[in-house]
Parts: sequence; C-alpha cells; structure tokens
Amino acid sequence: MEIIKKLPLEVWFLLLIVTGYTIFSALAVPFNIENSQIFSVPFRVIVFLLSLYIIGKNFTFKKGKNIAVLAVIFFWLLYSLKSYLSFTNDFYENPFAQNYMDVYVRIFVIAFVPSLALLFINYKEINFSQVAKGFFYTLVVMLTVNMIYGVLMPAGKSLQFIFSMYYISYGHLGTSLVLISLFYFLFRSKEIPSYLLIYGMMLGISTIVIAGARSPFLAIMVAVPYLLVIKKNYKLISIFILLLLLSIIGIYFLGRNENFELMFVDRTYLWLFEGDNSLRTPLFKNALNIFKQNPILGGRTHFENGMYPHNIFLELLMATGIVGLIIYMLKFIPVIKNFKIFSYQIINSYHILFFTLFLQYFVLCFTSFTLYSVPEFLYFSSIIIGISLNNINEENESNDGRRNPSGDY
Repeated sequence: MEIIKKLPLEVWFLLLIVTGYTIFSALAVPFNIENSQIFSVPFRVIVFLLSLYIIGKNFTFKKGKNIAVLAVIFFWLLYSLKSYLSFTNDFYENPFAQNYMDVYVRIFVIAFVPSLALLFINYKEINFSQVAKGFFYTLVVMLTVNMIYGVLMPAGKSLQFIFSMYYISYGHLGTSLVLISLFYFLFRSKEIPSYLLIYGMMLGISTIVIAGARSPFLAIMVAVPYLLVIKKNYKLISIFILLLLLSIIGIYFLGRNENFELMFVDRTYLWLFEGDNSLRTPLFKNALNIFKQNPILGGRTHFENGMYPHNIFLELLMATGIVGLIIYMLKFIPVIKNFKIFSYQIINSYHILFFTLFLQYFVLCFTSFTLYSVPEFLYFSSIIIGISLNNINEENESNDGRRNPSGDY
C-alpha cells in the first residue's frame, strides 16, 4: 500500500493509458450487460479529465512551442475542420449521418487531448519498470480469466471472450503479451520468473489464434525481429525464422485441408496464399481517387457509408492531403533524431519495449481502423515522442551546462 501511495500521478496516468481499457472492456460481458458503454464511457472521461489536468500541470511555453506538440495540435485541428466541412458538404448514409457528434467526441476525448497530455510528461521521472510490469500482470490476469470464461461459457465452435472490443483489438492484446514476455526474457529476465514469461508467451499466442485476426500475426512478424536484432542474438533470430517458416508451412497445409476449421488458419491462408485482403482493395482505390481529386488538402474524411481506407497513410492523404500527411509526420522528428535510445539496450531497455509496442500498433494502422479509433497507436506514439523530447532536453541542458559552468541557463 505504501508503494501505491508513493506512485506519482503521471505513473498512474500511464498505467491507466496502457491497461485501463483492457480492464474496463471486460466488465460488461460477464454480467450480461448489453451496453458496454456503461463502463467504457466513464473510463474515457477519466482519461480525458486527467489529460487536461496533466497538460495544465506540466505546461510551459517551451514545451508548447516544440514541433511535435505543435504538429499534434495543428493536425487534429485540421482534421476536425476537414470533418466539419465534409459532414456539411458531402453526402453520408444513415446511420453514420446521424452520428457526426460521435466522431467529434472520439477526436477530442479519445485521440487529441490524451495524446497531447502524454507529450507533457517528464519521462525522466517515470519508473518504467512499474508501468511495464503493471501492463504484463494485467494482461496475464485478464487473458487468463478470459480463457477460463471461454471454456466455461462455450459459444459453438469458438471460445467466447469477455472483452467488449473488436476481435482484431482482442488479438492484439495477445500480441502485446507475447512482445512484453519476450522483452523481459531478452532484456530483464531476472525481474519476472521465467515460468511466468513462458506462460505469458503461450497465453498470448493462444489469444492471437483464438481471435482469428491476421494483423496480430503480422505485428509479431515485424516487432519480434526488432527485439532480436537489438539483442544481437543470432541464434534466436535463426530459431525465429525457422519457427516462422514452419508456421507458414503449417498454415498452408491446414488451410488446404477441407476437414480442418479454424478462423485464424483459414483467414491467414487466404491472405498469404490467395491474396485475400478482406475486400480492402476497393477501399484503397477509392481513397486514392479522392486524394487525386484534392491532393493538397484532401477530400472527404469518410466514404459515403462511414467507412474508411483501413490504412493510415491512405486515410491521411484522402482526408487531409499532402499538407495533413506532412503535419502528421512532423511529430516523429524527435524520434528519428533520437532513434539511438530505442536501438541500444544500455541506455534504458524499457524504451525498447515501448517502441516495440508502438511498432505493433503501427502495423495495425496499416490494415484496419481509422485515424482516431486506435488510441493504443496514438498513445504509444506520444510516449516514444515524449521520451525522445526528454532526451533532447537532457542533452541540451548537459551541453549548455558544459559551456556555461556558472549555471546561467
């Protein structure tokens, strides 16, 4: 209890950001509550209010003038304006046409303000070990409970899950657990018992398979090599490549077996060997056509039925044009300038973990959802940007200190 009392507000905020929705989204289904917003809305409101408080508490004009902060502010203001113009001038079908306000709420309450607040945190004062362990143990507990619930409450051929979220997001919970477990195994093996890490990996992989989505598997293919290359463990890299090849071969033969039914295998087989991208191609072409008609500032923000391109770059170009894409990408300049802190374990290995989780959700944004509906990507983006900004400030102060021993800086 004493440790809990001593945790600073910013650590609680980060814990809420990375673990909160996993917990709140698991409350409705077990109690047969159809409207899951009873739990999700209060959670989002709490995060929003805490975000406003943290911005007010940590705001300085120096931070406010930073290019990453300005990029976040100007992009979401631009996107909000484009949404207003699109909803006012373009035709949209119902029920999307009746829910414009929901889009504005998601933009400001879920996307914009929390992302901005994460940039104002002083990450030098954050105990990343507490945040990472909190995320690990939350996922282990919640996904274990989920498995038990699924076994006790079967739903036909598939296991029912307790989370009130899309099956793709559910699958990415498994990916997160695999990546966090592997991170601790490679870089912090003494902090969590090895049997728990092995259990975490097995539980995460099981979750990915049960969810049936393809992007969690693709995220594994992208993020795991990043961890192994940084660790420079070529034996593990070889083992990973071998396991990946065996998995693909297994998917090939099982996918061709008409007597075998598993959604993950069927969907992944169609994706890998038959080029099935779940009808994404027409969405991609439509987005490109809209962009070509308005290349500078983009055109409508959604398709007529409220759908979107399912690709972050195509959506940026479609909705905000070249200007919006440039503004959006400007926020990553500090990360590019300070990539060394995410590529060397001797600096702070937890930086590697958060960049890995960012990579995972970056992959998700390539294949699903819209700009404002993947808060995990937005939040982990802001975390690694905030870490980079703190590192820049620390280096500047250090250099200035050496030039000005009098301390007048």
